[in-house]
Amino acid sequence: MLLVAPTASVAKTPTRNRGRAETVRFRVRLQSLTGLAPTFVSEVSEGVLSKKLAAFVPLDVEIGTRLSGPLSVSAGALVFLAPFSSNLCDGGVPYRPHAAAGLFGIRLDLNNNRDGSWWSPFVALRMGVGTQTTAGDFCSVRVQIQPMFSPRIGADLWMGKAAATFAIGYDLVPTGSIVTVQAGLTLRVN
Repeated sequence: MLLVAPTASVAKTPTRNRGRAETVRFRVRLQSLTGLAPTFVSEVSEGVLSKKLAAFVPLDVEIGTRLSGPLSVSAGALVFLAPFSSNLCDGGVPYRPHAAAGLFGIRLDLNNNRDGSWWSPFVALRMGVGTQTTAGDFCSVRVQIQPMFSPRIGADLWMGKAAATFAIGYDLVPTGSIVTVQAGLTLRVN
């Protein structure tokens, strides 16, 4: 009679990256996004303050550099173009509440590795100083400056040295909160 003892299976480790440096997808990246940013805008009509649904057009340009692993830092500019006009007092001058900001942030790329999938999700936390055209005292128009918070979640779909980028974000500007839905291009600079 032959007795066979069960043997434990040994999991093999992949030899893909053994003995060579990690191949990161980017060390420096340039990103440009645009899209749609719906929000509620306050307006006075016949003495009654009301809110109307409107949409800004965001233009977002950012350059980022990898620190280590999935972490990178970035600097950029964000502009909200207002294709609508608003008025906060009867008889006042209608104005367009355009907004702009300079932002610095950190970004966590969950797959910044060329050996992995072409799909690379990310989370970005950005802060800076923003300015927006708003209604001032006595029905005048003024520019208001305040700190700005602009987080993003999204994904890069890498195709060689470029990626199609999709992101959803939240922006806090002087006149209120804006939810942004963006698409654009990310280029690997280095």
